[in-house]
Amino acid sequence: MISPNSRPASLTSTSAGWGAFSLLLTATPLALRGEGRSWWCACGQGYAWVSDIWSDHCSQHLLDAYSFSHLLHGLIFYFAAQWLMPKMRFVWQFWIATFLECAWEILENSPFIIQRYRAVTISLGYEGDSVINSLADVACFMLGFRLAKYLGFSRSLLVFAVTEIVSLATIRDNLTLNVLMLVWPVEAIKAWQMVH
Repeated sequence: MISPNSRPASLTSTSAGWGAFSLLLTATPLALRGEGRSWWCACGQGYAWVSDIWSDHCSQHLLDAYSFSHLLHGLIFYFAAQWLMPKMRFVWQFWIATFLECAWEILENSPFIIQRYRAVTISLGYEGDSVINSLADVACFMLGFRLAKYLGFSRSLLVFAVTEIVSLATIRDNLTLNVLMLVWPVEAIKAWQMVH
């Protein structure tokens, strides 16, 4: 006979997964604060959107032009999770992917990566993200991950391509160039990006 207090393993596993999200999304801002990141822009104002990537406000408010790159991270990680962990429950695929995105946000705001961005990319004055901007980046990632599940591969690929092209046309930067310039900088690309 089944005890009325017993719960199916699948429900327990899913509940534990969402509980793990709570811990992750609590630990991430604490780690960012530990790195010296401010909660919000030092200007004291609160903008929901900043379009100018050359402004001191970029990466300091809720959303900016680079938020779209984080949405694309979510698309990529969703299909990577389906390929690498096909039998794992969705909630745990989602958690592992979000953990990696949070880890990137913490690494991205380390002195080493900040200096790397300043040295080899167009982010010459980059001083790191505010905590609220990092959390919004994680939220964009999570939206992208869920969106990929809904859209499927072909439509996700279309969203990825259109987003990259629009970003390239509007800010002369996108996820592809951002990764390339961080890992293997090309001076000719940097010179082209600097024209604004």
